[in-house]
Amino acid sequence: MKTLIILLFLISAQCLSVTTVTTTGKQKADDASHDYFIGLLRLALIETSEEYGYAVLQTVPYPGQERMLKLLALGEFYDVVWAGNSHIREAELHKVPFPLFRGGLGWRGMIIRQQDSESFSSFTSAKDLNELIACQGLHWPDADILEHAGLPIARIGYFDAMLQMVTLKRCDYLPLSIFEGQAELDVVQSSFPNLIFYQDLIIQYPLSMHFFVNSNNKLLADRLNLGLQRLFKSGSYFKYMKDHPLTHHAFPLSKFKNSRVIKLDNPNNKNQAELDKYGLTWPSKKQ
Repeated sequence: MKTLIILLFLISAQCLSVTTVTTTGKQKADDASHDYFIGLLRLALIETSEEYGYAVLQTVPYPGQERMLKLLALGEFYDVVWAGNSHIREAELHKVPFPLFRGGLGWRGMIIRQQDSESFSSFTSAKDLNELIACQGLHWPDADILEHAGLPIARIGYFDAMLQMVTLKRCDYLPLSIFEGQAELDVVQSSFPNLIFYQDLIIQYPLSMHFFVNSNNKLLADRLNLGLQRLFKSGSYFKYMKDHPLTHHAFPLSKFKNSRVIKLDNPNNKNQAELDKYGLTWPSKKQ
């Protein structure tokens, strides 16, 4: 009888085992995008709990993007983080293939000074931006893409510092995805009342946001990819994007059908198949 009780206890403990998945905390107190990615992470884990067991999320303070990715590569502190894709990150980490903004990371409106909107209304090509300076994140893959196109940029370490640079006319614009730009500006608008998120001109290039795990953690990568695919197939992913406070500003996408588009090349793009399969479609003028 005693042996049976012990056996039943071990079986019960195995069934109730919980995996802890550690990810990053907010970049700053008013980080508008953190909840979006945490929510997707949580949903993907829930979708796969039957096969992989229950999981709970734990956050570790954000140490800066480059440091965070290096710690993940070393297998320290983090199990999964999210970041824009690059060939270096793919080489050092295991990328979860599903694009988290469904291709929209490379659809860039721009934070500008309100008084400059009339000047921007005349721009139609990359050449028109040659005399301006774009603020970009110090380690953002976008900075390399803009530099490859010959556009002047200033690499800045912190988001609020970029906004300050635009305000002080040390930068002229800050390109951000149409799925995050307005929400990111909204949370700091009182500190930067003269800035607007301008979307009549869109810079477009192939770039995607992904979850990354340690190169030895294929099990977690497969689990997350399976969960995200299930959300996509059920329609839940699209609903999540339309409803979430970070991304809902961009919908319906038909609002961009008359926006002027400047297309740039991304020489390191290796994700076209993923973007073709899961990506959203940019609206045409006929829509």
